[in-house]
Amino acid sequence: MTVTKHPRDPPPLDELATIIQKALLSNFKTASVAVVECPDLKQAPFNLAASGLSGNPRIADIGGQQNLFPRPSLNAKYSLLSLAQDMEMSPGAGFVLGAGAAPHQDLGRNAELAPNLAWRKAGNSSSFDDPDSLVIENGSRVIKVDESREPVCEHASTTNCALMINLYGSDGDTGLVLKINAKARMGEKNFTDAIRYGLREAYGDDRPVSLGGVFLLKSGKAKFHIMPDFPPENQLPFRDRAQLEREWLSYHVFDAPVVCLSVMHSADPEGLGLRMEHTHCFEVDGDRKGGSLSL
Repeated sequence: MTVTKHPRDPPPLDELATIIQKALLSNFKTASVAVVECPDLKQAPFNLAASGLSGNPRIADIGGQQNLFPRPSLNAKYSLLSLAQDMEMSPGAGFVLGAGAAPHQDLGRNAELAPNLAWRKAGNSSSFDDPDSLVIENGSRVIKVDESREPVCEHASTTNCALMINLYGSDGDTGLVLKINAKARMGEKNFTDAIRYGLREAYGDDRPVSLGGVFLLKSGKAKFHIMPDFPPENQLPFRDRAQLEREWLSYHVFDAPVVCLSVMHSADPEGLGLRMEHTHCFEVDGDRKGGSLSL
């Protein structure tokens, strides 16, 4: 796998707060953005694998839609720990979250993945090549549909993924973050689109801003899609994108609360083919709600 590195120059958080609040107020009845000390994300309502989002932040875009369409690439198999190494993260301690495809190589079928993985060294030394040298906190969720196309959300049993994945990585430390509240959507843009389009309007195509984090859908409803298992070989390749999106994907509307892990970019000036936004959600206390945020 070829790895390329693209340094970014992120604006200060207080500057971002002003821009994001303005963007949200054009799509929601009320919105507020503040720079605050991150709450302990290991606690309710988020229940993540690490306490914070700070310390050597970075974002990775791995694989992509070309590994699904027009024909699934079953050789596109990844390890989250190996990807963390490719992201030049420390095996001493770290945390990744985001959105991607579940490891069909382990599950025997295709599904969605909400990666939520932290690690720390188990002894005096640690290595991504030796999982036994790490203490791993795996809070990732697999979201799939059963034979009746009903959603199922369950804890991941491995640290692998496949096809495509978008990750936000950090040391998992507490620190300053953006606390964003928005209520009563009025415009066409959803929560994540309002944020990234607002950033693009402010900074243009030449200064990309990339964000990663977690948010909670506290009330109301949202629409999600879930990838089912791969079609049988005699039904491949997909006829076109419309078949994939309208006939193959399974769509569901879920009530709050759900926890959402998100990675987004305001622009792609290098033409890397980035997935501009990817958000996967799950319910903490149940086993039915989750998927890729659609609206």
